[in-house]
Amino acid sequence: MCQGTILVCFRIDIIDKEVILKPKPVNRIVDQLIIFFQLDKGDRFKNYGYFEGYLSTAINIFLFILKFAFGTILGSVALVADSFHTLSDVFTSLLIIVGFKISTKPPDEKHPFGHGRAERIFAVVVASILILVGVEFLINSFKRFIQPVPIQANTLVIILLILSILLKEFLTNVALTLSKKINSASLKADAWHHRTDSIATGIVVIGFIAFRFGIYWLDGILGMGISALIAYTGITIIREAGSFLIGEAPKPLVVSQIKEIVHNWDGVADAHDIQVHDYGGKLLITVHIRMKDDTHLRDAHQTASKIEQAIRDCIAGASVTVHIEPENESD
Repeated sequence: MCQGTILVCFRIDIIDKEVILKPKPVNRIVDQLIIFFQLDKGDRFKNYGYFEGYLSTAINIFLFILKFAFGTILGSVALVADSFHTLSDVFTSLLIIVGFKISTKPPDEKHPFGHGRAERIFAVVVASILILVGVEFLINSFKRFIQPVPIQANTLVIILLILSILLKEFLTNVALTLSKKINSASLKADAWHHRTDSIATGIVVIGFIAFRFGIYWLDGILGMGISALIAYTGITIIREAGSFLIGEAPKPLVVSQIKEIVHNWDGVADAHDIQVHDYGGKLLITVHIRMKDDTHLRDAHQTASKIEQAIRDCIAGASVTVHIEPENESD
């Protein structure tokens, strides 16, 4: 606590928090899953990433078995092909798990500030896959627009496809909700990867209906429009992750909190040259402060140490260094 005044500290977490006035039902479901599986105990960042990765893997394997079995029984080549497409999504889920495993490794001699930025690297990988999916989707949709292909399916196949859409949308919303809670670019990318599958399957279902009414070009047009959105989303995620990896300016809330802490400390005239380096779960903060010229060295050191601790108490995951300068030193 600073001398002579009471400092009201609002603890800031590196993890961004989303304010939801009217939570969606799926978010309430996710909150219940968090409670049931005790994901907030221990390493919250790691728990969320692993949970989404394992849940995605399990549901994708379930959908693969279901589609492959019924596709074989019904003799539906399209359903069998879609089953293997679903199985390929397991690879992306495994990437998420590996990414979180690496990013949560403790610091070592070569990486003294941890491996948190690795999660953003894997976000770039998943987003790149998303762009490739979008391009492939665009090509196939254009071919369908130029040369429409008759689509035949019975009621059972349509039910299976609708079930697939619902499960994929569930995974999408789980991944998006968790990504917002821990500010995870890779979970956001994986969420959109799930959504591409539900959209693609939805277009197939729309195609079934459109063909019955003689509208042969609709699925091609819809596919081209949505594929552009998918590719754009992948590019956006890469830009965001790349900007973080290059090194972004500190958030105004973090800077204002640091200044508030320093300015409430007796004997400190100014706080400037505030630098914040985000290593993904670990903040390296450097602050320059000015003190009176006649301040005893021991007192100045103790004040700096107390300010460092106060900043650590207010900003989670921060490593803080306070540099002392004389008050009347010229710039």
